[in-house]
Amino acid sequence: MTRLDKDRITDRAGGVLKRLDSYQRRHPALSVPIAVLRKFIEDESTGLASQIAFWAFFSVFPLLLILVTLLGFFVPPNLQGDVLGQVASFIPLLGPDSVGHLSGQWWTLVFGGISALWSGSLVVTTTQSAFNSVWEIPIAKRPGFVAQIRRSFITLGIIGLGLVASTVISSYIAGATATDLGVVGRLAGYLIAVALDIGLFLAAFRLLTDRQIATRDVVPGAVLSGVVFWILQQLSSLIISRYLHTAARTYGNFATVITVLWWFYLQGIVTLLGAQLNVVLKQRLHPRGLVDTPSTEADYRAYQAYAKERTYSDDEQVHTEFPRHPRGRTEQD
Repeated sequence: MTRLDKDRITDRAGGVLKRLDSYQRRHPALSVPIAVLRKFIEDESTGLASQIAFWAFFSVFPLLLILVTLLGFFVPPNLQGDVLGQVASFIPLLGPDSVGHLSGQWWTLVFGGISALWSGSLVVTTTQSAFNSVWEIPIAKRPGFVAQIRRSFITLGIIGLGLVASTVISSYIAGATATDLGVVGRLAGYLIAVALDIGLFLAAFRLLTDRQIATRDVVPGAVLSGVVFWILQQLSSLIISRYLHTAARTYGNFATVITVLWWFYLQGIVTLLGAQLNVVLKQRLHPRGLVDTPSTEADYRAYQAYAKERTYSDDEQVHTEFPRHPRGRTEQD
């Protein structure tokens, strides 16, 4: 291929991108998703999702320790094997053969409870920090460590109970046969689970964002994240019940760990995409330019917000300047 051919291909691709840019600027149905993806990338949200996934994965093991200890306290010895086998069908990290004899001891319950609260609170505080970053809240105006921990415990209790209820309903519906519930019963169960998931994201977006926002401001992102999260729940139930145990016998615990890590990571991605959608709609950060950026008013507002976020003192002032403004003037703030 000659240099002239390469230049023609480049010019043709540039022409297609310019036509796409012109089209999406006139159609919000396309400009909003593009703006969400642009801001998701510019905020480095994949890194934030990785932090959420790490602490979520870390919190699983103390919870499993509590579960096994409680089974030892309250389940008769002759039924422990059957109960543990039933629970393990929904929790791949919990293998009946690896647990052995169950015994309820108070020190394991205390240790597991403290560890679960600590790791769970870190999941919430990491999510709170991610939401504040998505909303470009200046670092100087974010809450301190004590305020974050206090809010994390409150939010952890509310969201934790709702998440358990949603997961139990979804797992039961996915495991039940059509004759057990009927079409109407299964549909009602699915709708209840989806509504619970949407409500969880509504609560999370409101409670963990240090900004005065109304419930209507976070409804679009909650609906997006709640529906996609429910789909992930169904896929995870299918994978756990049909495929993961077989893969674990073949590849060992590597298959389980990788699957669970990816599941938490996708949850983090879904959560932050919903938060980004709320910001884009609330701040009207669309349409964003695809060529010669910054080239739209939304581009300039977004870049100004990125600069203001990195302020570490209330007395600090940020000045932004764009000499090459599309209207031939300088944009300052």
